[in-house]
Amino acid sequence: MRKPLVIIGSGHAGYSLARAFRQRDARTPVIVLSRDGGELYPKPQLSHGFSRSLSAEALTQTDAPGMASEWKLMVRPRTRVEDIDFGSRIVIADGARIPYGDLVLAVGAEPFVPPMQGNAVGEVLTLNDLDQYRRYRERLDRGDRVVVIGGGLIGAELAHDLSEGKRVTLVDVGDRLLERLVPEVVSLGLQDRLPGVAWRFGNRVERIDRVGAAYRVELADGEALEADAVVCAAGLRPRLELAAGLETGRGILVDACLRTSQPHVFALGDCAEIDGRVLPFLQPISLSAQALAHTLAGEPTPVRFGRMPVAVKTPRYPIQLAGATHGEDLAWTLDENSDGLIARSWRDGRLAGFVAAGGRNGMALLSELEDD
Repeated sequence: MRKPLVIIGSGHAGYSLARAFRQRDARTPVIVLSRDGGELYPKPQLSHGFSRSLSAEALTQTDAPGMASEWKLMVRPRTRVEDIDFGSRIVIADGARIPYGDLVLAVGAEPFVPPMQGNAVGEVLTLNDLDQYRRYRERLDRGDRVVVIGGGLIGAELAHDLSEGKRVTLVDVGDRLLERLVPEVVSLGLQDRLPGVAWRFGNRVERIDRVGAAYRVELADGEALEADAVVCAAGLRPRLELAAGLETGRGILVDACLRTSQPHVFALGDCAEIDGRVLPFLQPISLSAQALAHTLAGEPTPVRFGRMPVAVKTPRYPIQLAGATHGEDLAWTLDENSDGLIARSWRDGRLAGFVAAGGRNGMALLSELEDD
């Protein structure tokens, strides 16, 4: 009997790979080990669930038994992987020894919570899986004042979503919203569309303490905020707990075929670092899963990303971007009208990137971007 393909992780990366592999290989057993419930759900929608009154159950597309049945998988939810014996090709999970022919680490990334003091730091909410979303929705039902930590992509989407029914204060160490993604004119355009959000830029949370049913949130400049919920969206860090024995950088180092430094071991998704980049977006993960499925089915296939647009899901001021949109070596030109704007970045006279905002669509510019 063939040794199974074992996939650790049931997020977009793990399940995309399982489905793509099964379409090419109907015989090799596939085991998916999930630290959570193993549900299939659209993770990007977590930051939009409040305004749409969506429960975790409403977001769930298929449960673990459904995925197992539809794709002929063995899915083991609520399973803790304790160790991996790369020499013997065995995964140890909840005391069981699971042999593998090939192993894929699709373990994702962990929300980064900046260092803070106070007796309620452990109650700060993050929003990186369905279990965390359940806690988030429960806490939001208890009050109207929300502090969001972080003004990057997820923080911006959360502020937009929550501002439709809550009083939101966003705290970020940077000078503006989406500072590392878009030029200032776009940041200001989005901030103008969110008049109900209070901005605390150039600041950080120093301390969070529980006061009755609420929280006292102290900022570095001495201001104290009262909140019913505190949500941290300060970024992600690749999970490396299972990477002992593998070469790592920011993430698990892989080659173009997503092979790690150990034979028959691959890494995929938010935990993987390829060509010095960690790419926590759906499109590169989907492309990686398709390429890796070919490789695991016996046809080594390097992943090719091409030009990958990113959408900031803020409906009152939609934003698209691609290419190089941050850096001191870029020069910018602006095309603005009553529908919105397109900002183009240039490097050495060549189009390096673009940001489209409002009602403007920049996708036609993808083919004009300089090669990486």
